[in-house]
Amino acid sequence: MFHLDTVEDKYTRKGLSLSIKLGFTSAFIALLLFCTSLASGSDQLNRLLQGDSSSPAMIAFNAARDLIDEGKWESAERKLKSLIKDYPKDRNVDAALFYLADVLGKQGKNNEAADELRRLIADYPNSPWTKDAKAKLIEITGRTSDQASVQDAINEQDESLKTYALQSLCQGNPESCAKMVANILKPEYKASARFKANAVALLGQHASRQGKAILMDIARNASDQKMRKNAIFWLGQTSGEEAFDLLKELATDSGDEEVAKAAVFALSQHGGERASQFLSEMARSATSPKVRKEAIFWLGQRGDEKALDELKSIFDSDQDAAVRKQALFAFSQHRSERARAFLLEVARSSSADVALRKEAIFWLGQRGDDQAAEELIAIYDADTNETIRKQVIFSLSQMVGRSARARTKLFEIARSDSDENSRANAIFWLGRQGGEESCQFLIQIYDQEKSEVVKKKVISSLGQLNKKCALTKLIDIAKNDASVELRRQAVFWIGQSKDPEAIKFLEDILK
Repeated sequence: MFHLDTVEDKYTRKGLSLSIKLGFTSAFIALLLFCTSLASGSDQLNRLLQGDSSSPAMIAFNAARDLIDEGKWESAERKLKSLIKDYPKDRNVDAALFYLADVLGKQGKNNEAADELRRLIADYPNSPWTKDAKAKLIEITGRTSDQASVQDAINEQDESLKTYALQSLCQGNPESCAKMVANILKPEYKASARFKANAVALLGQHASRQGKAILMDIARNASDQKMRKNAIFWLGQTSGEEAFDLLKELATDSGDEEVAKAAVFALSQHGGERASQFLSEMARSATSPKVRKEAIFWLGQRGDEKALDELKSIFDSDQDAAVRKQALFAFSQHRSERARAFLLEVARSSSADVALRKEAIFWLGQRGDDQAAEELIAIYDADTNETIRKQVIFSLSQMVGRSARARTKLFEIARSDSDENSRANAIFWLGRQGGEESCQFLIQIYDQEKSEVVKKKVISSLGQLNKKCALTKLIDIAKNDASVELRRQAVFWIGQSKDPEAIKFLEDILK
């Protein structure tokens, strides 16, 4: 399972592109938005009508809508036909035609429904219902053998309708869809890049034999990188040795790192031993460091013991620090006890590289539970390396909201640790936590503290809390503390506040 935890900003360098990591391309998202906006029939039918609610036509209209709400299609059909015949000049005839087409479609009378929609489009070209009618016509004709309206809509200028029409064609006739998409992707076909990307996405969703061949050609030969990556994504959703072999070729031999990474992801979507084996090969030996890291990430997402064996082997044998860090990250995505134990082993190993230990400590902290807190506390209490202790304090600070044990230890370090730097570091992170408890704790430390260095850190943390209790204490320090330097620092942090009380205090000083 893929876990995404809240992490310190610097860890965004992990490069988790969610549009791909979660299995969606931007084109597919755009396609969903297009089609949802057009296919929302309940919104169409609930649109407000125009006119006097007491007029005979409106009374008839409301009666028809009540019948629709009750699912009485035949009665609603008769009521709407009567309304259109009896009140041909009423301002809501266009809406009545749309409603009529809808109830006819619900009864399976698709040809009659299509006729009413064509009448609406022809007789009321400027109606607010016309665009919906065109979309509805595409939907209805997509259920029949008559594809003329679908083909006509694909030639529309409105690309949302074009997309909806193409969707209908692809659902009803994948082979015709493939031919149409092949034509749309020609350089001379005038359409936006977004529409062409949607066309590739639809081809991938409804891939016929010919459609798969087109996707493979795009993946191999298209000059546009985004188009290639789009096609590669959809090849990853298909089965078959031919597609697998092409993806393997692109991952291994492509001179474009982004294309190679997309191919690695696509292969990761294939189940089975062959895909796992290839990911292992790429994780160990891809020439591009970025592609190696991508393979390691997706190998980690396999979630099985064999993948963990491979990740550990890579970590133990590889000398590249970036690769080893990526292997640790891949371990962190597993919630198993084995993965936890491995991170703990690296975190507390005094012989391991300090940068790797910090990485393991960070990911242990992201687990957020009391067990992880106890493990980190044990490292803090046993280790003398200042860098490691500092990293543990940071990780504990990220767990305060989830682990009472982490919060207690952070307070303990801030109050009474023998190392002044560690105290200052814990006080700094408490100031980033916010909350009344942190505020009162920092005030208590300040009042009991002898070290001016620690007191300065407390003032700085209070200044960042943005709490009333913190401002009140800062004003008290600025007015009454015996140390001129501490008073000056308190005034500085009061000056960072927009609180009216802070502004008044500063104004009073200047008088």
